[in-house]
Amino acid sequence: MNKSCQLNPGTGATTTLDVQAFRANFPIFSNHPDLIYLDSASTTQKPQTVVDALFDYYSNNCANAGRASYSWSTQLSRSIEETRAKVAQFLNCEQKNLVFTSGATDSLNLAALGYGLNNLEDGDEILLCPQDHKSAVLPWYIVQSMLADQGKKITIKHFAIHEVGDYDLRSIKELLTPRTKVLAMAHIHHVFGLDMEVNKIREIVGSEVVISLDCSQSVGHTKVDAKALDVEFISFSGHKMFAAPGCGGLYINPRVADKIKPVRLGGQSPVAITDHGLEYSTNPSRPLHQLLECGTQNIPAILSLSKAVDFITEAGIEAIEAQLSDLTVYLWQKLTTLPGIVFAPGIGICRCDSGFGIISFRFEQISSLDLTFMLDAEEIFVRAGDHCSEKKHEEDDYLRVSMHAYNTREEIDQLVEILESNLG
Repeated sequence: MNKSCQLNPGTGATTTLDVQAFRANFPIFSNHPDLIYLDSASTTQKPQTVVDALFDYYSNNCANAGRASYSWSTQLSRSIEETRAKVAQFLNCEQKNLVFTSGATDSLNLAALGYGLNNLEDGDEILLCPQDHKSAVLPWYIVQSMLADQGKKITIKHFAIHEVGDYDLRSIKELLTPRTKVLAMAHIHHVFGLDMEVNKIREIVGSEVVISLDCSQSVGHTKVDAKALDVEFISFSGHKMFAAPGCGGLYINPRVADKIKPVRLGGQSPVAITDHGLEYSTNPSRPLHQLLECGTQNIPAILSLSKAVDFITEAGIEAIEAQLSDLTVYLWQKLTTLPGIVFAPGIGICRCDSGFGIISFRFEQISSLDLTFMLDAEEIFVRAGDHCSEKKHEEDDYLRVSMHAYNTREEIDQLVEILESNLG
């Protein structure tokens, strides 16, 4: 079995999820009883507690946080910091090292620009995989371009995906040099659905290489432990872990906290304008969000993130992970019976006995896009296209099924039945 498919064993918590009770928390399914939603890698559906948090903010205490001394404003400031503490505990990191952003894309850009522009020097190298999500890849090209304008040449090297769907570790070893300063990677791949082996890659590159980790497809249904992962940056989106769109987070490891500078400033930023330009506060005990967050935050989305973490914690991350793994294996087994199916790298190739909710595939006799239209007519939502990554070949136009713990085996049976009926 490919080790990148293995689940992390629970630590005494239950691994059994009452799926129907879990599913009953999501109003979308009672409002649309025929819906089969299989695009959770794009965004998750929202539990009632998250919906209520949004409604409560707009209906009962809509104000700006930290901009006034009246009670609504000060209470919202406290609520935001309580949410930060809760999310930090969820990620096993210090509260002062967690910055709220508008989502994973914002976090990945902040990590690249805030660190890269201020620490990379002429001749340095960055390792990344072009088959990862563009949000994890393109910001480093921006850094390369901006540093080139300063006369600094930064080399970007591409490491490969192994045929089974995780990173080709030999490729990384071959590209690694003493000038390698940064490696960007995914925790769970957004198309191939495998654990991309962070700890093995850390062993290969050593302790001096900065790792920027995209956790968009892991936070919320797989345990993400900032201390255990041993990376410099962790980026994630709230809307992929049951919260509202417009919020996310960036964890910054203390060992690089003093090396990252803001790329945006606003009215509350701790800087002074001097004759020599901007002067930053150098207080090492200052929480990073005071330096890196600016402007009015998406307050209701952040409040919804608090409710989302509560919801996940109550259900149990191990139970969610186990349910998702069971669904992934079951879907793979059902898909193998269909004629003309071609699996993308991932569980369909490695034939693992566990998974993380994502399987991508195509058929020889019909385009993936045509299939999505046919499935949409049956109220089955899946995704086709480039999946926000570089396609190596036109035939890589895979249909992606991405599930969450609110999905069921019965829904998978219906999906496979509809697919079979349209394959002729």
